[in-house]
Amino acid sequence: MKKFTIGISLLLCLISCFEGGGEKQKEEENKQTITLTTLYLVRQSGNCIKTNTTLSSNNQFCSRRPLGICNVNQLILTQSELNVILNDTRTIQARTTDCQESVLQSGVLSLKATTVASSDSFKSQYSFRVAETCELEGFQTSAGTRFATFTEIQWLESARGKIAKAAKSISANTFLPQANRDRANSCLNLEFKDWEKDLAQGNNENKILVEIVHP
Repeated sequence: MKKFTIGISLLLCLISCFEGGGEKQKEEENKQTITLTTLYLVRQSGNCIKTNTTLSSNNQFCSRRPLGICNVNQLILTQSELNVILNDTRTIQARTTDCQESVLQSGVLSLKATTVASSDSFKSQYSFRVAETCELEGFQTSAGTRFATFTEIQWLESARGKIAKAAKSISANTFLPQANRDRANSCLNLEFKDWEKDLAQGNNENKILVEIVHP
């Protein structure tokens, strides 16, 4: 009986230790989650002011790009980023044949990864700083226009965004043959969602702006 009691006591002690360890681990995981969430929110905050140091006037541009990307990297296209764009383009080409002309017009296929020399040039030509908002720094949109959100900027700079913008341009160009315009419209209707078409058109018409220059 004594051995049994000792055994039960040891078992309860082990269970208690495991429970305590589990609670401690859970607490550490919660702290880590809070820390990562806070870092993410901080990186997603603010707007970005880009200054072209080679210009003496009208050299400041503001966008909704947040703190986490308010640096020279926004001007640099890496090989891995280019690979994603080209893969997405090939997917669209294979899925929607009427998008071929829009793909060519978009310039996606002629994109090149940024060279080291170009990167160094960008670093010397541009400076970046984070602002709470563009508006508080004196950047104001005119009536009927607005800033593109960061999510919209990401889409506009993607393969889908570039191709949709090209298709919108072709479909609206009355100097082109009707067959070209019909293919562009078919590309838009078969490949793109309504919000994508609206965003592409708004950007083409300068109603949804990626960035604006300081007046």
